[in-house]
Amino acid sequence: MKKILAFLLAAGFVLYGAAASESASSAFVEGCRFYSEGEWASAKMLLKKAVAYPENLTPDVYYMLISAEVYDGDYKGALDDCNVYLDSFPDSLYVSNVSFQKGFSLYNMGEYEKSIIALSDFCHQFEGSELYSSALFYIGEALFASYQYDEASAIFERIVTEFPDAPKAPAAQYRIESILQRAREEKLLYLLKQTGEEYLSAKEEYEKQLKMYNSDSVNTTRQKLAEATSRNEELERQILDLEHQLSAVKTEEAYTYISSNAVKYTDDVDVPNAEPYDETKEQIKLLKQKALEAQKMLEEQY
Repeated sequence: MKKILAFLLAAGFVLYGAAASESASSAFVEGCRFYSEGEWASAKMLLKKAVAYPENLTPDVYYMLISAEVYDGDYKGALDDCNVYLDSFPDSLYVSNVSFQKGFSLYNMGEYEKSIIALSDFCHQFEGSELYSSALFYIGEALFASYQYDEASAIFERIVTEFPDAPKAPAAQYRIESILQRAREEKLLYLLKQTGEEYLSAKEEYEKQLKMYNSDSVNTTRQKLAEATSRNEELERQILDLEHQLSAVKTEEAYTYISSNAVKYTDDVDVPNAEPYDETKEQIKLLKQKALEAQKMLEEQY
């Protein structure tokens, strides 16, 4: 009886193992299929299930999971899995890409300071990476979002100067122009404020001269009133001119914003606004090809 029970128990473990293996393969195959079709939410769910099985816990599968999470906009999930990946597979081929995606995910979560640190570490460790200029760009974007315009402008100028052919170079140039436009607007606002204060002071002096009309000599008072009136009129013209300039700057900024949020510039260049993660097309092609090959191979086995 004991031998029979032992045999049944062993057989049960074998059957359980076979079923688990089949589930692992099924999750991986389906995850690959959805990944290759760009169905990121489904790919993310199935690849998450797949890596729960030891046989699927490989750098390739885990990297596909992180990519699917990034494409699906699940930056919190991507960040968590990036940390797991970097701890589990420190010598993997995809370490540089995962390091970039970690900083990119932090940026999209609004963690700008942490994003700057993570992307700066990436630039320090992987200076020869094709994602280097993109990492610089998102450092600049994080600085821009944190109102550190001078620092951001320096980063964007570096991209335009050192990487003129990089995919993010036109977007960096756009940001430089935006910062310059913002500086012009702030200068006009400052001048408007200063002129307005001077106008109020001159107006008070004018009213003071009116009150003194009865106590001063007529000629003296008339001269002071004429001077005050002339000054007020000049200041009013200055204020009106500054308001027109400010309005023109805002109109130009609005036009630039609307134009930049169209599908493309006139020179067919993407703009830096709410765009998806721009992993290189060659990487996407290779990963999809790998996913399809893995799917085909496993389908032939079952």
